[in-house]
Amino acid sequence: MQILLKSAYGLTVAALLMLELLEPVSGFSIHLQRGRGPFFSTPARLQRTLAKYGVRSKAPLSRIETTKGRVNMTSAYVDIEYIGMATLGTPPQPFRVTFDTGSSDIWIPDNFCQRCGPHNLYNGALSSSFVLENKPWSIQYGDRSAVQGVTAVETIGLGDFTYPSQRVGLARSETTTLTKDAYLDGIFGLGFHTISRTGLNESAVETMYRTGAIKEPIVGIWLGRTVADHGAGEMIFGGMNSNHFEGGLRYIPITRKGYWQVKLNGLVINHQEYGIFSRDAYLDTGSTLIILPPALAKVLHSAIPGAVRNRQGGWKIPCEHKAGSNHIKISFRLGGYEFPIKVSDLVREIEADSSTKMCYSGVTEANEILVLGDTFLKSYYTVYDYQNLRVGLAPAKS
Repeated sequence: MQILLKSAYGLTVAALLMLELLEPVSGFSIHLQRGRGPFFSTPARLQRTLAKYGVRSKAPLSRIETTKGRVNMTSAYVDIEYIGMATLGTPPQPFRVTFDTGSSDIWIPDNFCQRCGPHNLYNGALSSSFVLENKPWSIQYGDRSAVQGVTAVETIGLGDFTYPSQRVGLARSETTTLTKDAYLDGIFGLGFHTISRTGLNESAVETMYRTGAIKEPIVGIWLGRTVADHGAGEMIFGGMNSNHFEGGLRYIPITRKGYWQVKLNGLVINHQEYGIFSRDAYLDTGSTLIILPPALAKVLHSAIPGAVRNRQGGWKIPCEHKAGSNHIKISFRLGGYEFPIKVSDLVREIEADSSTKMCYSGVTEANEILVLGDTFLKSYYTVYDYQNLRVGLAPAKS
């Protein structure tokens, strides 16, 4: 079984989901297509990602607020962040969600939510499969945004596929930062239950496997490129699609059963290795940026002509690098393997009112965390293996 979705630019999305069937593959898949509309700036994305992992920025809150401006898509060299449609209940009620390897809970707002903005609201009274547990839960983020509510058990639908007995969080209150995202209703977490805030005993994928909905507890993800693939992408629950990767998968063990985190052993630039170390890196489909320690971010950008650091923890690079700069070789060493990325993939939106044609870089910095988001992941087909506690990567292809 397969499912098609639409994706959208950034944390704020402006595209609705459309479903259609693909050619058969193992498992069932979700197809993502490009959307249009305004989105959060790169500095704002950094703050959102740090907040997600509970890391407080050293920038004053007044400065953080100024980074939350939106830019016009027509002026941007940006990649996309991926969303899709999930349904809750019997009969199904549809919601737009982010499929997020950087969290584990599934939460959506319900009709008792007092501050949830213009989102689609779930109504348990309309569902014959609804079971209210009424256990309180909350998530507090480092940027002072928060969501809270109660738990329930429901049937989840992904296209024409459904599975029962999934614990979900029903949001009853959201802070303004979350309600601003008018096109995204909630989160579909793909992490392990050990980081759950709603009291999960197993991940959603493990529930699918236990109930017989999928044959293998794995998820295969391809994130397409904005231009070459028209923003298309695909997520397969219970299988993978070899049509979207080249060669064999290289598997890397995760370091703990929580986030999808692996060991980053070094950064290789123009065949020279920097920062020989062993540090956990989070593979996060719910975040757009690559976030490195300041020293490594500086080394990486020193290889890109014209790169400059700004005071908000980010970097800017000449927009002209979008057209090439293939002579610059950048690779991440994970589990003993090197995974290269293109400099052109680092070029994001153009700086507002820029007369120098500088664009934000997809690589930014923070002291306490290391994240490999979609800027890295779109170069690779990834397979998240819940049973063997490992992640497989292979070069992606359309």
